[in-house]
Amino acid sequence: MKKQRRTKLIRPPAVRLTARGKPRKRNPAPGWGLVVRLQPHELDLLDAWMVEQDDIPENRQAAIRRLIALVCEKMKEK
Repeated sequence: MKKQRRTKLIRPPAVRLTARGKPRKRNPAPGWGLVVRLQPHELDLLDAWMVEQDDIPENRQAAIRRLIALVCEKMKEK
Protein backbone atom coordinates (compact mmCIF):
# COMPACT_ATOMS: atom_id res chain seq x y z
CA MET A 1 0.00 0.00 0.00
CA LYS A 2 1.34 3.42 -0.99
CA LYS A 3 1.59 6.24 1.51
CA GLN A 4 -0.44 9.27 0.71
CA ARG A 5 1.46 12.53 0.74
CA ARG A 6 0.04 15.43 2.62
CA THR A 7 0.07 18.54 0.53
CA LYS A 8 0.47 21.82 2.27
CA LEU A 9 -1.21 24.94 1.08
CA ILE A 10 1.71 26.96 -0.24
CA ARG A 11 1.29 30.71 -0.31
CA PRO A 12 3.53 33.10 -2.20
CA PRO A 13 5.96 34.87 0.13
CA ALA A 14 4.35 38.27 -0.56
CA VAL A 15 1.06 37.23 1.06
CA ARG A 16 0.89 38.03 4.74
CA LEU A 17 -1.74 36.62 6.99
CA THR A 18 -3.87 38.43 9.54
CA ALA A 19 -4.21 37.22 13.10
CA ARG A 20 -7.16 35.07 12.03
CA GLY A 21 -5.16 33.39 9.27
CA LYS A 22 -6.79 35.19 6.36
CA PRO A 23 -4.63 36.83 3.69
CA ARG A 24 -4.27 40.59 4.03
CA LYS A 25 -5.64 42.76 1.28
CA ARG A 26 -2.94 44.44 -0.77
CA ASN A 27 -3.01 47.76 -2.48
CA PRO A 28 -3.92 47.06 -6.12
CA ALA A 29 -1.97 50.05 -7.42
CA PRO A 30 1.56 49.35 -8.60
CA GLY A 31 4.39 51.56 -7.39
CA TRP A 32 6.19 52.42 -4.20
CA GLY A 33 4.55 53.60 -1.00
CA LEU A 34 5.85 56.88 0.34
CA VAL A 35 5.14 58.61 3.63
CA VAL A 36 5.36 62.40 3.64
CA ARG A 37 4.92 64.44 6.80
CA LEU A 38 3.64 67.95 6.28
CA GLN A 39 3.35 70.73 8.80
CA PRO A 40 -0.08 72.35 9.31
CA HIS A 41 0.88 75.48 7.31
CA GLU A 42 2.03 73.26 4.42
CA LEU A 43 -1.28 71.41 4.47
CA ASP A 44 -3.10 74.75 4.40
CA LEU A 45 -1.08 75.77 1.32
CA LEU A 46 -1.82 72.44 -0.36
CA ASP A 47 -5.55 72.71 0.39
CA ALA A 48 -5.63 76.29 -0.92
CA TRP A 49 -3.88 75.18 -4.14
CA MET A 50 -6.37 72.34 -4.57
CA VAL A 51 -9.35 74.71 -4.36
CA GLU A 52 -7.82 77.02 -6.98
CA GLN A 53 -7.65 74.24 -9.60
CA ASP A 54 -10.23 74.02 -12.38
CA ASP A 55 -10.72 70.32 -11.70
CA ILE A 56 -10.21 69.86 -7.98
CA PRO A 57 -8.12 66.77 -7.12
CA GLU A 58 -10.05 64.06 -5.28
CA ASN A 59 -7.69 64.04 -2.32
CA ARG A 60 -4.36 65.33 -1.09
CA GLN A 61 -2.47 62.37 -2.56
CA ALA A 62 -3.78 63.19 -6.02
CA ALA A 63 -2.90 66.86 -5.51
CA ILE A 64 0.68 65.99 -4.54
CA ARG A 65 1.00 63.70 -7.60
CA ARG A 66 -0.26 66.52 -9.83
CA LEU A 67 2.20 69.01 -8.31
CA ILE A 68 5.07 66.61 -8.89
CA ALA A 69 3.98 66.14 -12.52
CA LEU A 70 3.82 69.91 -13.01
CA VAL A 71 7.30 70.44 -11.60
CA CYS A 72 8.76 67.62 -13.70
CA GLU A 73 7.07 69.03 -16.81
CA LYS A 74 8.58 72.46 -16.19
CA MET A 75 12.03 70.93 -15.67
CA LYS A 76 11.78 69.14 -19.05
CA GLU A 77 11.00 72.46 -20.77
CA LYS A 78 14.29 74.00 -19.62
